[in-house]
Amino acid sequence: MKVPVRIAAAWGLGTFATTTMLNGVSVVLLYFLVTFVKVEPVIAGAMLFGSKLLDVFTDPPMGILSDRTRSRWGRRRPYLLGASLFCGLSFALLFSVPESAGNSGVYLYVSLALVLYALSYTVFQVPYMAMPAEMTSDYHERTRVMSWRVVFMTLGNMVGSAGAPGLVKLLGEDRAAYADMGLIIGALIFAAMLICAVGTRGAKFTTADEITVPFAEQIGWLWRNKPLLVLMGIKIAIYTGISSFVAVMLFFIYSVLKKGPEVLVVYSLVQTASTIAFTPACAWLSRQIGKKPAYVLCLLGFAAGLMTWLLATPDESMWVLAIRALFIGAFAAGSFLYGNSMLIDTFAYDYKISGMRREGVLSAAFSFVEKASLALGPLLIGALLSGMGFDKDLDPTEDQTPSAVRAMYIGFIWIPAGCQLVAAMLLRFYRLKKSDLEGRSVNMPSVGGG
Repeated sequence: MKVPVRIAAAWGLGTFATTTMLNGVSVVLLYFLVTFVKVEPVIAGAMLFGSKLLDVFTDPPMGILSDRTRSRWGRRRPYLLGASLFCGLSFALLFSVPESAGNSGVYLYVSLALVLYALSYTVFQVPYMAMPAEMTSDYHERTRVMSWRVVFMTLGNMVGSAGAPGLVKLLGEDRAAYADMGLIIGALIFAAMLICAVGTRGAKFTTADEITVPFAEQIGWLWRNKPLLVLMGIKIAIYTGISSFVAVMLFFIYSVLKKGPEVLVVYSLVQTASTIAFTPACAWLSRQIGKKPAYVLCLLGFAAGLMTWLLATPDESMWVLAIRALFIGAFAAGSFLYGNSMLIDTFAYDYKISGMRREGVLSAAFSFVEKASLALGPLLIGALLSGMGFDKDLDPTEDQTPSAVRAMYIGFIWIPAGCQLVAAMLLRFYRLKKSDLEGRSVNMPSVGGG
């Protein structure tokens, strides 16, 4: 069944909000806390990682609650609507650390803001990612729906990783500028999530199963879903590498390339345009050679693109930077598209082996893996910078010690490129094919959205 463009686009817009939310924190928060609030890098990274441990206790209940909800809006959309305000608010609070607070006050404030951030993100993301499996059961239609997610994810990457630092520069590049940026980006996150919740009215959804199954038994079904487990391992590798890349990005640009956030803006604009432009080609490629081979190709290409950063110098022209961004963006399109499309395939496979519509539980499991992996980046970078002599009291453009610079290269290039290669190797264990989803119907009776 074909999903209307209006609904697919509105659903995809939710990814713009969540990706902006994630990248704004992953790229900017560690740098802000270290450079302006003067928190030790290892402590700042540990706080970011620690907030994700909360997901162990919140993601599974959120998935179960989402699966069991009954409303005229369906099982998922009420949570999207309710979480939207708190997602935007929590983002703003993270960049409004009181200047009068001492060390213990800063730690308490940031920790509480991170808890609100993690909880509100969970309430939105877990039901949100369960929706596509209900919208359609068609193998290739899922790829088309996910194309919208790739487009908006790419735009969110740009706004969170480049738009936020660029906005800070326009607003004065001081501590107050970060607070103002947080308010503006937070409002944007809220608006996008609100439109997503309202705009998906009319989307097909399934009703909650009459029979409830104990959570322990559902976990047993999860372990039987080998393709999903393999995909989780792949995502752990990819997200750990990407989170390392984005966490040290501003440090690398300021301290190694001796440039400002305008470089990041140009790079992100070109990569965004490249990713969006190549997404239709990647959708076509998957139909020709299959999702798995195309995914391997894109992971290897993305790793090669990351390695070109080894050649970057302070004297590098914008044209060279743009070519690098174009190359990386093309392979990023496929990496994003195939990973998301294959994820929804594993949800469909789960119904085939369990007979239950429990996309919320599966989304919760995957969301936890995603967020825990994304939190590893700041933890690794914080430990690397502190352990290799990064001086937080220096001006951002001043020379750091050679060992601190090596830490930036490790976090910005070697860790993410290596993780892409690990993900490509893990794909050899992913064996779910289109034919595996055929035969017994994976479609439950669905109803119109409210």
